[in-house]
Amino acid sequence: MAIFSVGDRAKVIDKPGWPDGGYKLTGWEGMIVEVLENPAGWVLMKADQTGYRMLFHEKELEPVTKVEQIPEHDGVLGFVDALQQKTKGKIGVDVNLDS
Repeated sequence: MAIFSVGDRAKVIDKPGWPDGGYKLTGWEGMIVEVLENPAGWVLMKADQTGYRMLFHEKELEPVTKVEQIPEHDGVLGFVDALQQKTKGKIGVDVNLDS
């Protein structure tokens, strides 16, 4: 049974002992664009770094877990948050946001 499915994210794992400064693709990430049936165990990954479709055996890759990122407040929302914190519980206060 295949480890990866089309659309999964993957990362190239290290190949210890690789000559000439190590395995250059270690740490590269990309999206699985095809899972081959014959030969089994091989996938095509579209590398983020180059956009090239590259053939890897599934044992050469590790899954990249999806992490939901929560955007931080910035711009207007950041200003409003800072203003609310500075004036909390105060009526008619002069606010200096430089401090």
